[in-house]
Amino acid sequence: MDGLLRKKDLVDVVGVAKSTIADWVTEFAVYIPTVKHGAVTYYKPEALDVLNYIRELREQEQSKVQIMQLLAKKGFPITVEEAVEDVQRVLSGADPRDTLLTVMQTMGQAVVEIGKQTERQNRIETRISEQNDRMDGQDGRIQTVEGKQDEAAGRMTDLEQKIEEMRQQLVNAQAEAAAAKQEAAEAKEQANKRRGLFGWFK
Repeated sequence: MDGLLRKKDLVDVVGVAKSTIADWVTEFAVYIPTVKHGAVTYYKPEALDVLNYIRELREQEQSKVQIMQLLAKKGFPITVEEAVEDVQRVLSGADPRDTLLTVMQTMGQAVVEIGKQTERQNRIETRISEQNDRMDGQDGRIQTVEGKQDEAAGRMTDLEQKIEEMRQQLVNAQAEAAAAKQEAAEAKEQANKRRGLFGWFK
């Protein structure tokens, strides 16, 4: 898998014995980021930083408790699931090398990490809520605009109807004017004929 490491890769890069790496990834599992693919465990590249730091501390003859404290102080993130498994191992007596202090520290780190995750989740939920509020406001404005558009469309339809009525009235007026003009011309022609006939009798 791209970017992920096997235990053999950790041995090659960190430069310690395979058994030593096996011990470290078990003892300090809460600080070793892993990815499980089926039954196989792969290690994220960040695990190398943790293991190299552990190697430096071991060379300084630091104890496991001291290393756990220094890893926490260094700011390496912990994996909550691994922390819970670590505590369960100690409480079941499966790992006698761990001490009560280590357990308490691991639990403390797990609680802090859970608190951080809760805070991040709350911030995300707040942003989602704010985004939803903004979207609701935009929907309201869109509905207002659409309402105004519908009103404008209605007024436009009324205006078009009035224009059509006025156009029809103008056509009718023009027809009436043409008819009146025709009647006037015919009346004038009749008047001229009568004058001509009167002049002939005279």
